[in-house]
Amino acid sequence: MSFIIRSSFPYPAKIPSWFAGHMSRSLRELPTLLENIDLVIEARDSRLPLTSINSTFDQLLNKMRKGKNKEREKLVVYTKRDLGEKRYEEPLKKAFLEHAGQKVMFADTRSDRDVREVLKHAVRIAKDNAETIPDLRVLVIGMPNVGKSSLLNALRRVGLRKGKVFRTGAEAGITRKLTGTVRIYEDPSVYVYDTPGVMVPYLGRGEDGAEKGLKLALTAGIKESLFEQDAMVDYLLWKMNKRLISESHLLDDDPNKHKTYLSLLPLPKDFQPTDDLSTLLDSLSERLGALKKGGEKDHEAASAFIIRAFREGKLGEFTLDDLTIPNKVAKDVQAGSQANISPINDMTEENDRGALEFVEREKTPQNKDAQECVLPSITTHISPDQTTSATLSASSSSQSSDLNHQVSEIVKQYLAATSQASSSSSGHANINSDKSSFSNLSLNQQKKANKRQRLDERDNKLRAKGVNVPIRQWGNTKKGGSSGLGRGSRTGEAGKFARSRK
Repeated sequence: MSFIIRSSFPYPAKIPSWFAGHMSRSLRELPTLLENIDLVIEARDSRLPLTSINSTFDQLLNKMRKGKNKEREKLVVYTKRDLGEKRYEEPLKKAFLEHAGQKVMFADTRSDRDVREVLKHAVRIAKDNAETIPDLRVLVIGMPNVGKSSLLNALRRVGLRKGKVFRTGAEAGITRKLTGTVRIYEDPSVYVYDTPGVMVPYLGRGEDGAEKGLKLALTAGIKESLFEQDAMVDYLLWKMNKRLISESHLLDDDPNKHKTYLSLLPLPKDFQPTDDLSTLLDSLSERLGALKKGGEKDHEAASAFIIRAFREGKLGEFTLDDLTIPNKVAKDVQAGSQANISPINDMTEENDRGALEFVEREKTPQNKDAQECVLPSITTHISPDQTTSATLSASSSSQSSDLNHQVSEIVKQYLAATSQASSSSSGHANINSDKSSFSNLSLNQQKKANKRQRLDERDNKLRAKGVNVPIRQWGNTKKGGSSGLGRGSRTGEAGKFARSRK
């Protein structure tokens, strides 16, 4: 059948933000904590290699770069390795090393082998600096729900063969305050701090900001209630269709070809690819037996099924960030061209029962934590007329080199854009920099100074969003202060009473 997908996605007009109070408090406490830190590990999500970067951390580290007469090291660990596309790992390592000077590792926290590589890096630093640093202290930072606590528990499990000590969960915001140190290695001694996930104060403007928010919502990296569930699923469907079209010219046995939602979701045998969310949810609801009173199809249950399947990796490895320069097929998709896709669905009765059992478990609250997605195995066949005229004569080495180049260029552009945005926003923060020194103040003055700093930070966020906020004029900030305004003064309006008594 003819299959046309949208050339662009209708992003939400309103871009919400989520910068909770504990995040702001954590950022204020980090500079003091960093003075005693020897190694900083930034955890990021493998599905969002660019979106899960918080440039605020790099700004803090640049200010606190020196410590204990040595260079403070930083390691980037992409967690949830089992959920991201493996083909991007080596190109990302090379790109960040080249353009940011950052060492990058990928880890599945359930894999002792992956975790051991991260632990070896920390232990090596501890051994190299044993004479000057008796106890290596490691700080783990990152965006919400990127797997910081899971990584720390895994390091402790591998290093000391002990159970977990940090709370973990599937939603963002589990860790809400800085924790104390926990030992993860005996000899040499290595200790770690866990920190709350810190969201960027502002996601961005226009479509870029809205898309970043949808990506974070799909990966549970932001408060899910900030986005409509149907918008999240519709965006995921659009991304899956883009990948389906871009890979339609590949042979079924090509290692670069991914399984599609046609073969991974319990859809009817004759279901055709669609760009209409209602069509997908109708078929999926009927297949799952997710019905409301009166026989109405339960789209919410079907949407929750898709989101849960994506987060658990039941829809295959999926990197939401675009890391390749669009090829010929992708350009045709952007132009709204047609693709002929003819799926063959090999659903079995056993798979049908598994899907129905999932719905029953979904409806049972006491089984919420023990639920598993039972998704059927379906094979997809692409008709011969779907293949493009491009030849497949290029060697695997040249393909790898091309992918390295594309990822390198995209990472370079992203880092440059992020750096430029950070510089422009920090310009407002420097306006009152000469008023932000609160040394040698009394406790009451310190409280007032902290309040002033919080208000300035809020104003800067509003200015970053384009809101015209006037610069606050704080009293008693100039040397010598303002005289004649006190109640007992003999000058000024407030001193009229004192003057009249003479």
